[in-house]
Amino acid sequence: MSSVADKSSSTRRRYDAQGSRDALLTAADALFDERGYEATTVRDIGERAGVDAALIARYFGGKEGLYLATLEQERRTPLPADPMRILERMLSRSERRGIGPVPHAMVSPTLSDEMRAQVQQIIRRHVVEPCAAQLTQRAVPDAELRAEILVALSIGVSLTRASATLPVLAQASADELLGVLSELVGALQREHV
Repeated sequence: MSSVADKSSSTRRRYDAQGSRDALLTAADALFDERGYEATTVRDIGERAGVDAALIARYFGGKEGLYLATLEQERRTPLPADPMRILERMLSRSERRGIGPVPHAMVSPTLSDEMRAQVQQIIRRHVVEPCAAQLTQRAVPDAELRAEILVALSIGVSLTRASATLPVLAQASADELLGVLSELVGALQREHV
């Protein structure tokens, strides 16, 4: 009987709040990336992390809070402020890893108002504000609006390519796509469009 108790204690992680929190973040980030937000359950996250799924509510307030924490963690490497470089980075990321949690969160009609506000804050801080600041330095009017249009363009193109709804867009090479999009991004950076 002691061997059963020994087995269960060896598969469970010893209580370590920061270790459990980090394991949940790592597991959730991978699962949200693999399956998307809706198809990922708290049970799946807990199992992959090797901790009790109830800790998600304790540390993050629930699945939405954990999702937001992965969004915040996802931006460890800041995007460049230059609009064309932002577009390149966002598109190349979706090409390499598929559509991640940020684009899904930006277009999801099922987000709560609280989660939507937090996603807006993340996108503002990491993408819109740096891009708008650079456009403002260049004396481009409506810098914040143009920065948000750039984000919408990046997310829309990524989602449409991933769904293959528009086959020519889906099959275009990254270089071909960026060549065409550079004209649009150039127009967003001009003083008069």
